[in-house]
Parts: sequence; structure tokens; C-alpha cells
Amino acid sequence: MKSTDSEQEGVGMELEQYRNRLEQMVEEKSKDLIAIQENLEATNRRQALFIKVLQILQLEPDIPTAMNMALAEIGRYTGVDRLATWENHLDGITYGCTNEWCNDGIEPAIDYLRSMTIEAGKPWFDMLEENHIICTSDIYSLDPFITQMLEIQGVKAIAVFPLSQLGVHFGFLSFNFCWNKQWDEKDVELMSQISQIVSTATKRWQVETSLQLSQRTMQKVLDNINANIFVCDYDTQKVLFANKPFREEAGQVSGNAECWKMLNAGLNGLCAHCPKPQLLDADRKFTGVHFWEDYNPITERWYTIQSMAIKWLDGRWAIMELATDITTRKQVELELILAKEKAEESDRLKSAFLANMSHEIRTPLNAIVGFSSLLAEADDDERESYMSLVEENNELLLNLISDILDISKIEAGTVELIITRVDVARLCREVISTCSHKKHEEAVGLRFDESSPQIMVDADKNRIMQVLSNFITNALKFTTKGSVTLSYRLEDDGLLHFCVTDTGKGIPAEQQHEIFSRFVKLDSFSQGAGLGLSICQSLVERMGGQIGVNSREGEGSCFWFTHPYTLDASLDSDAVTKGGEQVIKIVSRNYKPLILVAEDIDSNYLLIEALLRKDYRLLRAHDGNEAIDLFNTQAPDLIFMDMKMPGMNGIDTVVMLREGGAQVPIIALTAFAYDDDRALALNVGCNDFLTKPVSPLELRRMVSKWIGK
Repeated sequence: MKSTDSEQEGVGMELEQYRNRLEQMVEEKSKDLIAIQENLEATNRRQALFIKVLQILQLEPDIPTAMNMALAEIGRYTGVDRLATWENHLDGITYGCTNEWCNDGIEPAIDYLRSMTIEAGKPWFDMLEENHIICTSDIYSLDPFITQMLEIQGVKAIAVFPLSQLGVHFGFLSFNFCWNKQWDEKDVELMSQISQIVSTATKRWQVETSLQLSQRTMQKVLDNINANIFVCDYDTQKVLFANKPFREEAGQVSGNAECWKMLNAGLNGLCAHCPKPQLLDADRKFTGVHFWEDYNPITERWYTIQSMAIKWLDGRWAIMELATDITTRKQVELELILAKEKAEESDRLKSAFLANMSHEIRTPLNAIVGFSSLLAEADDDERESYMSLVEENNELLLNLISDILDISKIEAGTVELIITRVDVARLCREVISTCSHKKHEEAVGLRFDESSPQIMVDADKNRIMQVLSNFITNALKFTTKGSVTLSYRLEDDGLLHFCVTDTGKGIPAEQQHEIFSRFVKLDSFSQGAGLGLSICQSLVERMGGQIGVNSREGEGSCFWFTHPYTLDASLDSDAVTKGGEQVIKIVSRNYKPLILVAEDIDSNYLLIEALLRKDYRLLRAHDGNEAIDLFNTQAPDLIFMDMKMPGMNGIDTVVMLREGGAQVPIIALTAFAYDDDRALALNVGCNDFLTKPVSPLELRRMVSKWIGK
């Protein structure tokens, strides 16, 4: 029994021990389960934090707002007093705080932490660049500058984690505690994981921002390129991109707009000149850049275009075109072509002109030389006929030379106008009187419309007479019966309108636009070099007017030109008199006027003497001094003054005569035929002007004009 009791007692003790061990094991397992559960809950909370932070960073479109929201979630979870992100600046020498979250009762510090020099806290910065984590509860163990900055913020403990991607450091994340925080491995692991999330998001934002900046920069560059650029889908022709110049010409681009709708109105498909088939081969492989030119009827401009196939952002094929406006170049090319054609036509006309000029010069010379040699052998009747023919051909030759001189002055731009006060009606009567002696059909009447108003105008009298004489000469040449009438009128627009109307054969409509061109003769068999009307056009335009012709074939023509109607108060009566409007008349019918000829060349004097001795008495002076002496002793009625003489020249002689009070008419007689020579002679006191060689008819008219016959 005792043995049995002892055995039972031993079993009981074993059972108690086993129960104790079992309870101990249960307690230990319970603790393990609690720890596991706590770890699981912590992991779940951490994962929930990561998920929420990632959602914020990915879904919130505004980057600063997203970062501030993420820092707030992280800050509340970790219990940190201040959480901040920092970024290195692009200058490489500064960095700054970009975002900050502060716990309750903590003053923000971001405003004075936005820009700090790397050099000031270089040891600290170097550690972060080498991807070292800084985690300390003793801020006084850090770089003095950093310690000072943390003291200002009231920081007692700090953990700093580098922000980097692919080994490139671009900032850091700082956890600040205003109490003596003690770190464990879990804390460091959590903050490290948070820093990786922030680092990835920050880098993504930087890349996106940089990409957006690059896109904006590229857009700005493309918008400022002086060319139209657009990209469209290769298959659908939907416009994917268009720069500013293209949008301004074609209008704003919608997402569904086809390129052909914007480039050419009214089309329902690809443009006929579309380069699409040439940009990809049968295997849809790139074939190169296609260059071509095109005219756009919408913009009415020419373009040179570069077209090519490119891979778009999403990998599909697209067509890119760059069109440069070459309208100005096309216009220049057209102008060059026209100028070339005009130059070739001008060369052709000039060649024809030179050939014709040889004929035109030789024809009167042949008559002059031939009939001059017959004068000595001819009787009186034949001599008179021969002299008439010589005189007629002299005039033809002089007119030809005058035209050539005028053309040379027009080409050189040296045409000058001598403006005087002109009686328009009187000027027209003089033109009619002069032209009435020209050879023309007896059945043709030459008249001046006396109903034209009495008008004075400031103008170059000689140039107006030159144009009117040319009009009348041409009219007489091509009119066989009827009349040639000179008229003028004052228009409401303040222009004098001169017109020479004839009843001749008229001008075909298709030839009227050529009539004022140089070297053009509508009748190749008529005399003349084809320069007259071209010279008239240049002179009229130089005087500020316009020139034209109205004509119907078989009915006649009206050649007209306009002249500004102006009166200048500075042109006084002396200027008019000096310009040749004063006439000294000889009263006695039996009186034979005395003419003094100042001329040093014998042949020139003998010609004047032969022409005038029948009706006038003549004196000769060989130089200016002799002319003054003869004037003082003989009192001539008229003086012909050669401008170029030995000793005292003609200009100085006229000045001395006028200063001495001489009122006698003085006619300048010179081989200098330019407008400035005429102006100089008239300004010093000459009343009129004749150029050598002298036409006998013109010489007699000049004398008759000033002292009568």
C-alpha cells in the first residue's frame, strides 16, 4: 500500500510538472502569437500608409499639393515633429527645402530654408551624396553649421535619408524631433522605406516636369520657326500636332480634323499632290525625305515642303510636313523671268534700233551731201528746190540727235526742269505756228481750240512744247484728211489736261500698250527712230503728270497728258521776263534791224550771215570785249551770243551787259544742249536759247519772234 501511495504521489508530481510546462508553453506561444499579431497589425498599418501615400503621389495632379498631403500622412503615422523634403538646385552650389509638414505646436521653418549653400554644411552634404543615412539623438555631434540651424528650429534628434535614383543623388528627406528620440532598427527601416517612395515619386515628377518643360520649349521653338509644321496620322490623316504659324493660317486644330480639310477647302479626300504614297514602301519602311513645292489656294501662297514618315509618341506611323513660305521668292523669280524677257526684248529692240539708226542717219546725210554738191551746178529753180530738201533733211538729222541726247539724259537721271510762269494758250499757239511749217497733207487742217480757257501755270515751257510738238508731228504723219486739233482743259482734280486729236487711221487696240515703249515704231516704213513717245512719257512723268492715248482704228486718235496746275508766288515778273516773255517790237516799216553776232568761229558766223543778210544788218564780234564795245557804239536791236569764246566768254559778257542796263534781246547760241546750260543762260540774262547746229528755219523764227521781220 505504501508502495502504491508512493507511486501515485510520484505520478502526481510528474503530472503537475507537465501541467506547469504546458502552461509555460501556452504562455510563451500566446506571447508569440500576440507579437505576431502586433507585427501583422503594424505591417498592415505600414502597408496602408504606403498605399495611401502612393495613391496621393500618383493621383493628385498638383505636385506641391500631393507632396504636402503625403508628408502629412507620413508625419502623423511616425509622430515626427517636422518632416521636410530637400532638393539640390541646378546651379550645383545651393540646395533648399521644397516641402514641409509640421506637427501641432511646431513653427514652420521653410521660408528661411528655401536656399542654402552646400559649402556651408559640406561634410553633412558629402555624407548624403554618398548615400549615407544620418540618424542621431545628439545634434551636437553634427557639423557646426547644421547644429546651429537645428538649434534654431528646436530640434533634439534627427534622421536624414538621401533621395536618389540610379545612383544619382538629388535631395534628401529629414525627420526632425524636438525631443530626445531613441532610434531602433524598425524606425530606421520604416523611414528608409518611406524615403524610397518619396525618392521615386520625386524623381518621376522631376522627369515629368523636365519632359513638360522640354515639350513647352520645343513647342515654343516650333511656334517661332518661320514655317508651317504639322503632324498627322499616316492612316487616318487626323492632325496630331500643328505649330502656331500653321494654326494661324489654317485655323485652330481639332482632334478629329483631317489634314486635307485644313489645307484645301472643299476636298473630300486626299489632296491630289499628297506625298503619302512616297513616304513608306510596300513593307511600311521609311523611304526618306520628300521635297516638293505647292500652291495653296486658301492662303494664295507658294510653299516649299519637306514631307517624311515618322514614328509618333505611341509608336504609330505619322506624316510630318514642314512648309516654308516661298511666295516672295516665286515673285522674285517671276520678276526675274519678266526682267530677262524684257532685257532680251530690249536688246532685240536696241539691235533693231542701231540698225535703223544707221539707216535714219545715212538717209538725211545722203540727201544733204548729195544736194549740197549739186547746188553749184543748179539753176535758180533747182537751187531753191535743192535747198528746201537740204533744209528738210537737216531738220530730220537734228531731231534724231536731239532724241538721242534726251534718251541719254533720261537714262542718266539728269533731266532738269526750268520752271517759269507760262501762258498756256500762248504756248499752244506757238506750237501750232511752229508745226504748221512741217510737211503734211494739204487736206489736213492744223488748229488750236481757241475755246480753251485762259490759264497761267508754272511749268517747263520747252518740255511741254516738246511733248505737244511730238504729238502733233505724229498726228500729221498719219493723218491724210480731216484735222489735227490741239486743246486743253482744267480738270476738277487740279490737273491741266492737254490733248492732240486727229482724224487719222487710228491705232489697233492690241498695239496701244506698246506705243510708249522705246524703239517701237508701229509703221516700220515711217521715218524716225521710235524714241519720241518714250521720251514724252519720261518727261511727262518727270513733270508730275500722266500720259496716254485713246484711239479707235479707222477713226483717229487722241494723245493726251496731264500737268499739275500750280502757281508759285516766288516766280515774279522779272523771272518771267528773264525767261523770255518780253518782246521788243520795231515800229518803222522801212527800218532794217541791226543784229550783233558774237561768234569766234568763221564758218558759224558766215552761216548766220547767209541766212539773215537779206532782211537784217549784221555786225560781228570775235569775243566778249568786242561785243560790249560794239553794243555801246552801234546799239544793235538783237544779239546772238556764243557762250564759249576766247577771252571773255558769253556768260560773263551777258552779265556785264545786263549790269550796264542793256535791255536788248540776247539769244544764247551754243553747242551745249543740256537743260542746265539753258537754265544758266536764262538766269544770267539771256532771253532765249538756240543750240548748234542751227536750223535755218528755227533761226529765222527766233529773230522774227524777238524783233520782227
